[in-house]
Amino acid sequence: MGRRRRQKVRRRPQKRIPDVYPCPSCGNTAIKIELNRSDGVAGVRCGSCGLEMVVDEVNPLTEAVDIYGAFIDRFYESRSAEST
Repeated sequence: MGRRRRQKVRRRPQKRIPDVYPCPSCGNTAIKIELNRSDGVAGVRCGSCGLEMVVDEVNPLTEAVDIYGAFIDRFYESRSAEST
């Protein structure tokens, strides 16, 4: 009598959100985000060009990618204000 073979279960690795982000100023992937939920602020700093910014839109549900999005918005707003 033949036995049934069991199929192997293939698991896909879960995708992760990156820890380091690209800098809009220099283009290098060197942006680190220091998230401090208790104070309600986050520090964003580029290790390559030294660009720094403080984002104060932090709440208990905020993640690093949200801070990066706010940082990018502020960066391009300030750049467009300088050019006009």
